[in-house]
Amino acid sequence: MKKSAIILSVLLVMETLACRFNVRDVGFVDLDSSVYKLFLFVPNETPSADIDSLKSIAFATYLDSNVKAEVLTFGAADEAEIGKFLPRIRDRAQAVLVSPDEKRTVSVEVTSKNQPLSASAWDGLESVFDSPRRNAVLSNVYEHYGVVLIVEGENASENMRIRKMAEAVVKSITGKMDRLEKEISEPPVVEVITAKEFAGEKAFLWSLGITETYETPQVVVLYGRGRIIGPVLRNERLDERALEAIVNTIGLNCECGLDRKWMQGQMIPLKWDDDVQKRIAKQLGFDPESPAIRLEMSQILSKGGKGQGANRQMPIGGTLDELLMGYREGALTAVATTPEEKSLKVTEPLEAVQPKPLPPPPPSPKPQASFSIFGWVLMAGLPVFIVGGLILLLGRKRDS
Repeated sequence: MKKSAIILSVLLVMETLACRFNVRDVGFVDLDSSVYKLFLFVPNETPSADIDSLKSIAFATYLDSNVKAEVLTFGAADEAEIGKFLPRIRDRAQAVLVSPDEKRTVSVEVTSKNQPLSASAWDGLESVFDSPRRNAVLSNVYEHYGVVLIVEGENASENMRIRKMAEAVVKSITGKMDRLEKEISEPPVVEVITAKEFAGEKAFLWSLGITETYETPQVVVLYGRGRIIGPVLRNERLDERALEAIVNTIGLNCECGLDRKWMQGQMIPLKWDDDVQKRIAKQLGFDPESPAIRLEMSQILSKGGKGQGANRQMPIGGTLDELLMGYREGALTAVATTPEEKSLKVTEPLEAVQPKPLPPPPPSPKPQASFSIFGWVLMAGLPVFIVGGLILLLGRKRDS
């Protein structure tokens, strides 16, 4: 009987450790080296001293950030084979911010008529991750479950309708947070960028995939370390079911079978200095910069096949349609135990899209599975076995 109790204790400890992270936690850990690139191009006749000064400014500005800067003359840029990023007008210094996949660019103004370049460059380069609304939004992303960001369109009535819809989704998710496998203290919030604020948030909105206003609003969900989860929702794809499925995903166990891109969405340009890191580590209960944490999460995310946490299910693919399919079937919602909770599940057939059948899950690599089992036993189960052995030994001494 005592041996059975010890074995059960080991299994419970292993299961608890395997489920100790959620998607939001994973979003704070940087497991790749994807960075934005900023090229600051200057005229060929620019003095060397000025170029060196600009390099120092760029280095200081983007220290502890996910932006890598490079200062080049227009001629040097041609020789370096990055001519595709060069602006057409080359009569003054200009900067271009490039997305990590190098498929999208946005211009960054670094000159001013009333200031020398060495002074105006500071403001221009900092505008990549310093704007009034962006700072407030990112602060809420760090502190809360997540942020539903609405970028208003030209239609005032649609703006109001989408805002009410987003607030309803937030209310629904908040009502289920007490059933999350890992507690998240602060619920999701809704943030709005108005049409008047659009121009002042150019770089921020560009990094989200929004470059122009539409008749109707556009919605993006942010979580973790300023990551984007899911696509930009606009037009016919912007509905309550899609938005709730995406927001719901943030609170899921990290081994729920989601495609990795749902847990490691693209980050916006941001600074991540020691002060921010320490504050977030205290909030999370672990250091997202710890090599051990990175290794553990990388191991979890690299697993194929079914998830190994309490949310075991078939893998959910990387598209919104596949996520909606899993959410519709109840795989991504909390277990319903009352009629009211059951009503939270979406069971009606999809009308807007017809998702393709999910492909069969790839087999889990044997080395990874072996490492996971024995790794947890060594790190967590072995102390339990030792304690259990001592209990048995003491029990036998008392019997004798």
